Amino acid sequence: MINKNKVILITWASWFVWSNLVRTLVNNWYNNINILARESSNFWRIKDILNKINISNISLLDNQKLNKYINNLKPNIIYHLAAAWANIWRDWRWIIEIFEQNTIWTINLINACKEVWFEYFINTWSSSEYGEKNTPMNENDILEPNNEYWVSKASASMYANFIWKKYNLPIYTFRLFAVYWYFEDKKRLIPTLILNYINWQSPNLTNPNSVRDYIFIDDVVNYYLNIDKLSWDFWWIYNLWNWIQYSIWEIVEIIKKISNSDISPNYWIEQAKQNEPKIWMSNNQKTNNKFWLNNISIEEWLKKSYKWYKENLEFYKH
Repeated sequence: MINKNKVILITWASWFVWSNLVRTLVNNWYNNINILARESSNFWRIKDILNKINISNISLLDNQKLNKYINNLKPNIIYHLAAAWANIWRDWRWIIEIFEQNTIWTINLINACKEVWFEYFINTWSSSEYGEKNTPMNENDILEPNNEYWVSKASASMYANFIWKKYNLPIYTFRLFAVYWYFEDKKRLIPTLILNYINWQSPNLTNPNSVRDYIFIDDVVNYYLNIDKLSWDFWWIYNLWNWIQYSIWEIVEIIKKISNSDISPNYWIEQAKQNEPKIWMSNNQKTNNKFWLNNISIEEWLKKSYKWYKENLEFYKH
């Protein structure tokens, strides 16, 4: 596990993965946690621990201020999670902003950090960069993203790879599969299902046969905290996965059982956001050689998820 005295920099993201990483660092007594955030940031997920982190409102598009900040801070570990809102890719008018926030932000941050000594730069992106595959996704697969949003993220990953090779720097990309649990947006699948079944309502869903490789948030955070296992590794990309894919129908049936409900969802009501392949899971070989992943079943994680949402409904009233 990374040393608790390291200077840690995390770029803000408006999603639950970021907040869970910050919370875990705070709860484990890391004492030099620094956040780069937008001035308009909403910190509802971590409002109770804001006094334990250092927040700076510096735009990743402002190279002069960014370079000065990085040079003064001299972070040992950089977790880059900042990204454009995932839902804006459906509107072509947002294309420039998508590339600014996913690609240019990453380029500027890497360029600023490479001027100071650092131990790890973790670039956080997604399995969607691979596009549609007919076999489990491998880190060496050709990137074939199927919309503008994932093209912008794939571009950022490729730039990180280029700098890693050119300067021999410890820059790694974590490609996350379908992460779930604490503080997740209520519009995502598992919160949608759990909140509906808690309220004895029938959820509106898409294709019941759509599949994902679901990974629990605690496992993801565990990867982030154990990046010391990557020291001077010559592999630059790691898939964060569970290595088992589940269909929406299978997830629904598990949650129905947990909630003791016989309510059936309304399938085919919501429109799919992208083409749905028959296989969406990771090849586990490379990550498994570096990290240990617990063997807790998705059923057990979903039981804990159901309990957590039931106890924290105040976060999801609006």
